[in-house]
Amino acid sequence: MCIRDSHRDDVREIVALLEGMGIRVNVVAPAPAAPSDLMRLGDAHFNVVLYPEIAGVAAAFLKRQFRQEATKTVPIGVGATREFIAEVAALAGLDASTVAEASRLPWYSRSVDSTYLTGKRVFIFGDATHAVAAARVASRELGFTVVGLGTYSREQARDVREAAAQYGLEALITDDYLEVEAAIEA
Repeated sequence: MCIRDSHRDDVREIVALLEGMGIRVNVVAPAPAAPSDLMRLGDAHFNVVLYPEIAGVAAAFLKRQFRQEATKTVPIGVGATREFIAEVAALAGLDASTVAEASRLPWYSRSVDSTYLTGKRVFIFGDATHAVAAARVASRELGFTVVGLGTYSREQARDVREAAAQYGLEALITDDYLEVEAAIEA
């Protein structure tokens, strides 16, 4: 299996989670992979995509070239991490039920004073992956009301629009910071 992402701390956590599931990670790319590591990308049984804006194209190429499936769930927050574990387990032919309990998922839910946060209103804007994940965590795990959701990532606009619709919102897709400012004020 290969992991494609550039956030080293996130990658270390995911590698530890995967190894705890009994999955061997062959390559982590782009960094710290060396050119010789890239020659082994075709050896993976599947790929983990942590940041679709960057790694999605590579994963699509590897699927076409080597018929390698790739994860679609980005493990940010408790719910998405559980879905990610289930997805990885399915790709690896493992039983996810034993892994979910062994992970550090409960830490997320105990790390915040949920009574204080419940009912707060949030407007979330950023790259598509993190905006969608933040909206999900804010709504489902922290009890926030998502009043705005958007991205500057036009390539991922469909995903953000689908997520916004779940909150009864129309997604803001723009790279104009003044438009974002106006939407937040509204």
